Amino acid sequence: MFDFTLKENIDVWTHLKNTDKPIVMYGTGNGADKIFAAFDEYGIKVSDMFMSDELFREGCEFHGFKLMRYEDVKKKYDDFIIVLNFAVFRRDMLERIKAMAEEHELVAPCVSVFGFDHFSINTLKTYENEINEAYRALYDDKSREVFINSLEYRISGNPKYLFDCQTDRDEVFQNILDLSDEEIFVDLGAFRGDTVEEFLLQTKGKYKKIYALEPDIKNYKKLLENMGTLDNAEFINKASWSEERVMTFSGGGGRNSSVLAIDGTLNLETEEIIHATDVDSVLSKSPATYIKMDVEGAEVETLEGLKYTLKTYKPKLIVSAYHKIPDVFILPIKIRELNPDYKICLRHHPYIPDWETNYYCF
Repeated sequence: MFDFTLKENIDVWTHLKNTDKPIVMYGTGNGADKIFAAFDEYGIKVSDMFMSDELFREGCEFHGFKLMRYEDVKKKYDDFIIVLNFAVFRRDMLERIKAMAEEHELVAPCVSVFGFDHFSINTLKTYENEINEAYRALYDDKSREVFINSLEYRISGNPKYLFDCQTDRDEVFQNILDLSDEEIFVDLGAFRGDTVEEFLLQTKGKYKKIYALEPDIKNYKKLLENMGTLDNAEFINKASWSEERVMTFSGGGGRNSSVLAIDGTLNLETEEIIHATDVDSVLSKSPATYIKMDVEGAEVETLEGLKYTLKTYKPKLIVSAYHKIPDVFILPIKIRELNPDYKICLRHHPYIPDWETNYYCF
């Protein structure tokens, strides 16, 4: 029993298993692989696949399907269900998805960024206590709206729930995070400097100190090229974790394409040895006022490595809440455990699936 009411009670997998309509997959790649794996588990049959016109090449195949154009799918079937297999954040692509959803039913099943886990009705049952605790931890009405809409989306796969609750990222800096020119900013998962650049725009280039950690060597080199001339800035080629240790890392230089692996055999084709550190050690008990973590599934461990800083200084936080299926439930509980004085807000920014769903704490 939840502290709130959900409209959806049949998950997207059950709906697709029971539909009489042809199921047509839109897009290829890693996301499609994960959805196909879930389909195999549920016995869901796919009728066809198509890709965007600008990417279409005659004769291309994926998972044994000859890829089509959307217009050809519409000619072949009177009605069908579109299953979106890839992440969408560009405004023009989001508008394209909206237009398709007006013509035919469209779902974007929620699968984990890392691994092959996926959200289902059973997830609600497994995490019932954590879901209620996370909901109670939220500070404002908008956060509770986003939380519920995120659950409705995850159950049904219907992106309408995301469209209905999304806000632009600027709203966060206007209404939640009040950045000053005295910030000590710790950027965890600094990528190539995009969030450092965002920080500089918000503070008009004034700050006290910047620490930027990025484990991927290609991204780290780009980070130095883009931001290396900044004053009072320290750039560290390490991953954030709960402690100092050597780890394996699977990267490639792309956003949302890296994952930390704790043990196991090193695959020299896809993984490399890197160093990880807890942020408390980086700061050596000196203060931080603002921390952003987009650490590719290591958010819980990174928070563990911030115990002293969060308890002592209570810096403002941005914490990504979408890399692993339970993150949106587990992370606010962890934050409150480390410092119960935090006010915790949740926002979703324009994206399908529910990536760019973040906790903002102050």
